[in-house]
Amino acid sequence: MRIFSYEELDELGEGLIRQYLGKEAERTCCVDIEGFVTDFLKLPLLYRSFAEEDSDKIGFIADGVTPLRVYEGGTVVRRVYPRGTIVIERCLRQEHESGRRRFTISHECAHYIMDRAVPSAAFHREFDNERIYSQEDFKNLFSFRETQVDRMGAALLMPRFMVRNVAAMHGCTDRIPVYGDSILRTADKLLIKQMANAMGVSFSAFLIRLRELGCLCYRPLAEYITEEMGLGQDGGTG
Repeated sequence: MRIFSYEELDELGEGLIRQYLGKEAERTCCVDIEGFVTDFLKLPLLYRSFAEEDSDKIGFIADGVTPLRVYEGGTVVRRVYPRGTIVIERCLRQEHESGRRRFTISHECAHYIMDRAVPSAAFHREFDNERIYSQEDFKNLFSFRETQVDRMGAALLMPRFMVRNVAAMHGCTDRIPVYGDSILRTADKLLIKQMANAMGVSFSAFLIRLRELGCLCYRPLAEYITEEMGLGQDGGTG
């Protein structure tokens, strides 16, 4: 897999989605990621119940050689899928899992796009803060390769032009303030949630994307305490 800059990843992701949507691009605010897989990339997309030992594995793209453990008829089988087949954990088809499902699919799309020179099987895994991970697990979870794939996945699911269009539709013309490292005003949280819903993604995924695209501005926490909470002002409380 060649190394891309984040700017290149954003541009490539945007270009792919624009080409997929054609004239509808500027009128679309939610990428049909399943359609992108099957109609544009021409890849099979399957839903199966995973039987892998690591329960954090929820997505897989096949290389035609590496088996995936799945349940079939109540039995665990090792199934080898044709190269390029994207397999998603079946439970993600539930309505309340829409955001996770869509991001997992986009992650596997990113693997396919970025690994075309040297195809390889790859899992999408989620970090579980209650699990004890080995050093090798951490290496795999937080490798630079996976960071690049995540960025490409975000660029496909939330391309720059679409994020900016959705922001404009919601009257968001300025950067959203974040106080300290992570504190948002209630009104801004609601705004971000509304925009995330419009794009069919989770609040956390959309917030990360806003940060990646420079749509947030960071302000001192003291400013929030004094101006938003009305605490710590000169003269005390009397």
